[in-house]
Amino acid sequence: MPSLAAAVHRLWQPRKGLFWLVLGFQALSSALVLFIQIHEPPAGVRLALGLLALTNTLLSWWLALRLWREGAPAGAAP
Repeated sequence: MPSLAAAVHRLWQPRKGLFWLVLGFQALSSALVLFIQIHEPPAGVRLALGLLALTNTLLSWWLALRLWREGAPAGAAP
């Protein structure tokens, strides 16, 4: 079983663009949800922004999984 430091190192790769995309999508999702919470827009706008935030989160998780697999040691199975 890999250590926690090794697991974090597989995701923490600031030299890769994929890492920054993950952070960007997560930040955008957080900003959208914060906007919804603070401003309480009409239901249609709230639904659209909520779906956009959810889509950003799902994309971010998918990209993080790709980053995790790319950072795996050479002999490890994905």
